[in-house]
Amino acid sequence: MNTLDVNGLHVTLPGPGQRRQRTVLRDVSFSVAPGEALGLVGESGSGKSMTLKAVLRMLPTGSRTEGAVRFEDDDVYGMDARALRTYRSHRIAMIHQDPRTAVNPVRRVGDFLTEGLVLTHGLRRREAAARMVRALADVGIADGERRMAQYPHELSGGLLQRVMIAAALATGPRLLLADEPTTALDVTTQQEVMGILDALRRERGLAMVFVTHDLDLAAAVTDRVAVMYAGTIVETGPSADLHHHAAHPYTAGLLRARPVIGSRTRPAPLPGRPVSAFEAGDGCGFADRCTYAQDACRAIRPALAPLGTHTTACHRAQELADTHALEPAS
Repeated sequence: MNTLDVNGLHVTLPGPGQRRQRTVLRDVSFSVAPGEALGLVGESGSGKSMTLKAVLRMLPTGSRTEGAVRFEDDDVYGMDARALRTYRSHRIAMIHQDPRTAVNPVRRVGDFLTEGLVLTHGLRRREAAARMVRALADVGIADGERRMAQYPHELSGGLLQRVMIAAALATGPRLLLADEPTTALDVTTQQEVMGILDALRRERGLAMVFVTHDLDLAAAVTDRVAVMYAGTIVETGPSADLHHHAAHPYTAGLLRARPVIGSRTRPAPLPGRPVSAFEAGDGCGFADRCTYAQDACRAIRPALAPLGTHTTACHRAQELADTHALEPAS
């Protein structure tokens, strides 16, 4: 049984004046097994963070959903209020992009860390504090008692993100959602934080959905990658393989756009601008930016279909694979 199954997820949000619904996710489907890490990658506005909000069932008021989100075979959108509280407080956890937006700046770190354990897990405050000191030690913070007495502004960004990881894991979740948890950190601190997160995930057998713009980082810490564009998944594949061999023109474009240390080839940015799901027409959302697009691409939306170890939503995927058109230049 998978930890998470998302099938045919379609989300619309109210448009200007609440009169028109705008599609933000379209037919999103993926699964995450126990202990597996799935990366969600793509440009800003592709629907990555909205997908996590849909999994948490924390969409804006007035949103409409179709499809299914199942956690360990329980229907998330069929849960009553009590089951939903348990789901969010015991079974799933979230690490946000910027830790400073997730804490109260006028409360001590210890208050933030122990509040959930006291209110939702029934621990006494002293028990909760002792557990969190141990959790802080697990993420490399040896002086936990001193740090819990401090305020968020007294901690560096890397230290505060470690606090957020400790808070997420202390409740014993079985699924971890990480929304670009290292974007606000410098490269050295990013490596340290991701090393801690990945080690603890493997040690505890957690399933994880990891959102990032960084294809190299996704390849390093995930087992599979799902590439999103215009609110839908256009390709999935094993992280190491997809990192070098794309089956969809958009994935190939992302790989060409990243700088590679030691390479004499300059990064080649994708032409045009990314579009949201509500801007995409009847065909492939990437067609207007794609070198290989034909009339059929603009008229008919391609469905995800298997291609070797990948799945890809491209009418010409097999042809491009046979001619090695998407392979990087030697």
